[in-house]
Amino acid sequence: MRFIQSRRNPLVRSMRALHNNKVRRSRRRFLVEGVRLLEEALASECIVDTVLYCIETTIDGRMQALLNRLQDSGVSVIAATQAVVDSVSETESPPGLTAVVRCPPTPELTAVVGSTDLLVLGDQIQDPGNAGTIIRTAEAAGAGGTFFSAGSVYPFSDKVIRASMGSLFRLPVEVLSDGGQELCNLCINSGWQLVFAVPDEGVPWWNVDFKRPTLLVLGNEGSGISGDVLALKGSKVSIPLAPQVESLNVAIAGAVLLFETVRQRTSCKEKSIML
Repeated sequence: MRFIQSRRNPLVRSMRALHNNKVRRSRRRFLVEGVRLLEEALASECIVDTVLYCIETTIDGRMQALLNRLQDSGVSVIAATQAVVDSVSETESPPGLTAVVRCPPTPELTAVVGSTDLLVLGDQIQDPGNAGTIIRTAEAAGAGGTFFSAGSVYPFSDKVIRASMGSLFRLPVEVLSDGGQELCNLCINSGWQLVFAVPDEGVPWWNVDFKRPTLLVLGNEGSGISGDVLALKGSKVSIPLAPQVESLNVAIAGAVLLFETVRQRTSCKEKSIML
């Protein structure tokens, strides 16, 4: 088994370069840290290239089983010193295990729309915590994918991956090359409704029929949904707030609307069963 002691090792430098999102995009690779997230990546059939683990930390049974599984499947599993593993970590408290994982294939929009009846579009979402939470919440609500318009945070960046808690590996996720118009028009042509979340002047969220196939559009944390997207045919929906509150966090607003979708659809199914 290989053992790395120098932070100047070419592999270590190559992994450290993946801290840069431009490098992640060009290589179609990203870093995953810790046993739990790496287990999630493997369970979703992501391809793992290399794993670097700290030989100086205690390796429990769960971690050893994971390392054995990776080795048995042909993944390059390499031991290293604490200093080396820490140098490739992006977290304040490195978990002692970092892997290079390949990005999933780019989702084909027509296939995704044809396989589900609920999608989320985040328009220029900047905050990685919000992006990751939106992805996680979308999966929890049964959505078939989460997309972001050009100019949004890169979904395979460290903070988005951690905030998504594994959902990023199981759900089609991609930053689109445009402002989202292609996805919106594809949904409209497929008989879907577009629902735009706006701070005010929209219909109350409980008055929207979310039982229909729906593309939920969430806007930038500061400026909201861009005018080009908002000009498309759709319904504006708002969450009424107390007068002293200006707006909700975009991820929280998305959760309210997504789980209203769950409520309506579950209620509809229950009524059908009773009949």
